[in-house]
Amino acid sequence: MKNKGVRLPQADLETIAGWSLRFAAAFPRRSGLIVREPRGEEWSAVYEAAARLIQGGFITSVLKASYERVLVDEYQDCTVQQHALIVALSKHLPTCIFGDHLQAIFGFRNEQLVDWTTVTADFAPIGTLSEPWRWKRVKNDKLGRWLIDIREELEASNRVNLAAAPACVVRITPESSGQQNVLKANIKASRQPSVKASETLIVIGDKASEVVRGSLASKMKCCAIEPVACKTLGDFLQAIETCSAKQRLALVLKFAASTMTGIKRAAFEERVVRRSEGWNPRNKPTELERAALDILTSDDLFHTHRLLEGLRRQSGVVVFRRELLSALQKTLKLVISGEQPSLDEAAWQVQHKMRHAGRRLAQRSLGSTLLVKGMQFDHAVIVAPEKLSRNDLYVALTRASRTITVVSSTQLLVAKPGRATKNKKQ
Repeated sequence: MKNKGVRLPQADLETIAGWSLRFAAAFPRRSGLIVREPRGEEWSAVYEAAARLIQGGFITSVLKASYERVLVDEYQDCTVQQHALIVALSKHLPTCIFGDHLQAIFGFRNEQLVDWTTVTADFAPIGTLSEPWRWKRVKNDKLGRWLIDIREELEASNRVNLAAAPACVVRITPESSGQQNVLKANIKASRQPSVKASETLIVIGDKASEVVRGSLASKMKCCAIEPVACKTLGDFLQAIETCSAKQRLALVLKFAASTMTGIKRAAFEERVVRRSEGWNPRNKPTELERAALDILTSDDLFHTHRLLEGLRRQSGVVVFRRELLSALQKTLKLVISGEQPSLDEAAWQVQHKMRHAGRRLAQRSLGSTLLVKGMQFDHAVIVAPEKLSRNDLYVALTRASRTITVVSSTQLLVAKPGRATKNKKQ
């Protein structure tokens, strides 16, 4: 909007979820909204409440006084309930939607994505974009044209033939199907593009497991992009509340090793435990050892935060799950300061802020199609393309504007059947 000369105070940019909650909560009796801080499946009630408010005509004058028109992007990811809400809005305000059914990969728990036939019936198509502007801006028209050309074959047969791709699309072939050989090919692929200081690279990995992606990120020297509602964080917070002393120390050090490289976890843990049992070497405990010793004698979360921060600041330590570690430290601080009564409440607040603030990505990142959809990068590396559905494969191929590197034993990429899998809200 800024590039098009639109004055930012003249526009509101919000998610459907955020807008619905804001309006439904402003008129709770008319909307029937009960929950003010929705989680998980409670969002369904928010969309229903906002739609009820609009359909009842209670805020028609407010809508017309506030907005001139409505633009909705990434429409292929709208659920049935969200679609009903937008249709209701369109009865009062000129509404234009943008979407690509080939990029529909989200699924929200048990909420069904709206069918594209229904979408085009409610909103008549007015045009199809055919100019690859993003690729033209970096003088890479050939890649943009090829990505447009592969759509037909991908939709018809779930296949993409790399033999017809331009020179900026490179394939790395593993020596064999063994796990170590595939890993070597993945690492080689991540080093293939020449990434300038001003450019970004994304490695697109397995969307089924954030733990697998985290492990791969450490080996490929990338920063893992995490789901906002991160399962690893939730599991850790649940576990730390049920353990203390040696168990808690082991848990914290295991978490640290899963987010940072360069930590000599076993040796450090052994030395601290020996000190706690009476071993008294000549040298005094280091600041890190004192933090660990305090964890053995106290359940105060301050010591956990202190140890993690100390480990993070060590020379030679590299954080490869930066978002996860940051989210945990912020969660701990909210409880330590007394701003939140529990780890669960604190984590929700941290995740809620992340949804609205957006992400600051590293130059070299690793994520899944679900996490990088809608984002743009200069270079993309696609590992395990055989695990991607048709739509996931297309999303992966269209993330980069300069080069694409694919790790595959064959020129012909065959996508898994199916459009999308259900996943938690990212």
